[in-house]
Parts: sequence; structure tokens; C-alpha cells
Amino acid sequence: SSDLGNSRNTVRKAVLVTQTMANSDTSLIRDRAPKTWSYLGKHGEVLDSRKSSIYQKRPRFSVFGVGPYSFAPWKVAISGLYKSFRFVVVPPIDNRPVMVDDTCYAIPCQTHHEAVLLQQLLHSKPTQEFLKSLVFIDSKRPITVDVLKRISFTEVARRLGKRAELLAIAKQGHIRTGKDYQLPLVMESSSLYE
Repeated sequence: SSDLGNSRNTVRKAVLVTQTMANSDTSLIRDRAPKTWSYLGKHGEVLDSRKSSIYQKRPRFSVFGVGPYSFAPWKVAISGLYKSFRFVVVPPIDNRPVMVDDTCYAIPCQTHHEAVLLQQLLHSKPTQEFLKSLVFIDSKRPITVDVLKRISFTEVARRLGKRAELLAIAKQGHIRTGKDYQLPLVMESSSLYE
């Protein structure tokens, strides 16, 4: 979160992702990746002592906030805790997707071009003014998913003369619709792109 909040694109930690979807059966790791299962077992006591209610009634070694969006190669991300509206393009590292923590919001992207276009739209004057009009800067988490969901990329792209570029990406299937993504704000109804 602090890296994104300060517009740094650095990786300081690695995470062992035990699931591809929330509530996926983690015991499959035992057969598919025995060394990983052994590692998890060695640290099981610590992992089992996580106090958050998020992990209650979930498979052992569950992770939070994981879904198809987590594995998109590119992302445009923002920290929810900072008082600036700086969106960072997050590239893959060693051909692996980068995960952001639960204090951040990320828009999944399939290509560098898509990520850069969305970042440009998010940093545009219309979007920045829109965000300033909605955000309570003094709140603990100024940026929320509810605020971000209200951004219309289609409208911003139209105002900036980038609608054709956005449509071209959408037609390639890179901008997807559906509930399988963390931020529906980028996944507007496909009819908007026709």
C-alpha cells in the first residue's frame, strides 16, 4: 500500500498463493505441490492463529481477496489509505502477476497498452475532479470501491477523444464484463462498447 501510495512500483515481498478462488480446497496442494504443503505445515500453527473472521470456516491456509483478477498479468492499482488519487501501472515480475494487499484496489489488465490507457483515463482531469468531489479526504480510507465503481471509463474516454482506443481494447476481449473481477468500474456493460 505504501509503495502504491507513493507511486513506487517495487516488489518487497513474495506471497504464497494457496487458492485461485476464495474457498477453493487447499488440500489439493498436498498432492500437486508436496514441498509447498510441507512448508505450510511447518508454519501451520502461525497461519492457524490468524484472528481475522475472514479465515473462520474457510479451508486451512486460505488467503483473502483472491479471484481471477488476481492473476491478470497487468494491473492498475491504487492504495485506499492515501489521500492522493495516484494510480500505478503494476507489471508482471518474471512473467508472474503481482498481487496487491487488501488495502489496495486493482483493475486487472491483460496488456501493457490496456493498463497504460486506463491509467491515463484515471489520471485525467475529468476523473481527478470527479474523485475529488466524492472523496472525504480526512477519512481513514479515503479511496473506496464504492467511489471507484462510479467512474465511467466510457464517458471519460469519450471526453478525452480516446473512445475508439478503449473500444478497440474492449473488442479484443481485454476489458471484460461480469462479477469475476474485483472492480466492476472497469467492467461496464459490454453494450456500452458497441
